[in-house]
Amino acid sequence: MNDDYPCRTTGEPPLHTQLRRRRQELSLVQADIAAALNVSDGAVTLWESGRRRMELSKIPRLAEALQLDARELCIQALAEFHPAFYNTLFGPRAEGRVSIHPAA
Repeated sequence: MNDDYPCRTTGEPPLHTQLRRRRQELSLVQADIAAALNVSDGAVTLWESGRRRMELSKIPRLAEALQLDARELCIQALAEFHPAFYNTLFGPRAEGRVSIHPAA
């Protein structure tokens, strides 16, 4: 699977690719993320491969583990996974791009 295909909503790599890259930047292994979220290593593998989506309720703990802004991570997940819901809440995606970045 090509992990670098663009996200249909932003043109950036899909969220699962960005999360894997961030985990690697922090020198964390999938087991570290799994422990932080109380899930199996296999669940993290499926998320990072793009074969499964995580529950949105896990976003705050994932953001903490990856030292990312939880609000921006949630917004990006909504935009990618649930674009109609995102548009209902925030309007068309083109109005303002949100990208995940390390929390301040």
